[in-house]
Amino acid sequence: MMPMPTPTLVVLPGLDGTGRRLSDFVAALGSDIDVRIVAYPPDRPLGYLDLESLVRLALPQDRPFVLLGESFGGPLAIRIGASPPPGLIGIVLCSSFARYPLALGRLLSPFIARIPMKSLPRWLRAPLLWGSMQASGAPAAAERASAGVSAVVLRHRIEALLAVDERAALRRIRLPMLLIRARRDRVVPDAACRQILALAAHARVLEIDGPHLLLQTLPQGCAAPVLEFMRAAAGATAAASAAVRQA
Repeated sequence: MMPMPTPTLVVLPGLDGTGRRLSDFVAALGSDIDVRIVAYPPDRPLGYLDLESLVRLALPQDRPFVLLGESFGGPLAIRIGASPPPGLIGIVLCSSFARYPLALGRLLSPFIARIPMKSLPRWLRAPLLWGSMQASGAPAAAERASAGVSAVVLRHRIEALLAVDERAALRRIRLPMLLIRARRDRVVPDAACRQILALAAHARVLEIDGPHLLLQTLPQGCAAPVLEFMRAAAGATAAASAAVRQA
């Protein structure tokens, strides 16, 4: 049986949509792994439906790939996994959700979306996103990742994530799935992971002791299980293809 080539990792980033915070994670994956980060338009307030169309156009056409949805990007990965294009062999969700689990957040969506996220002080963002009780815990370079993203766009994305409900899409996914949950996540509560498992019991869960921005704060600790998952998904796909040929 010919081994399947190492799949490409396609990353759908979080709220800022730039992928600029992911350089350490990409480096931790190793130079032999092809990684594509699909950036979202920084000046167009697009919802999940329009972003899905853009992402599908950016997916590899000639090789197997795994889709990693980080936080805001998770529902996008779920939407695509429910109607998978050729080549998609697995899905990773990191610090993400199918439906934001806190009802209060959904009820207060119009107000939350108007919080000036770009001007929140670093002493507030540091514990929420980076898990640090000191303002310096939010790296200045990483904080600049959203500098070029319109405030209108960020508000629109917050409204979209608080309203999204991809539970029906999640039920249709038959691909291998890995859920990476941050044990000290102050943004996406544990209920989001439990909700996903209730609808996709075949998914595997990995808990990592870190804050919401796991890929940025613990790149090595996230890269190793993602690589393991990619290789396992590639092996399972190759075995399934061989079984079909022999049938």
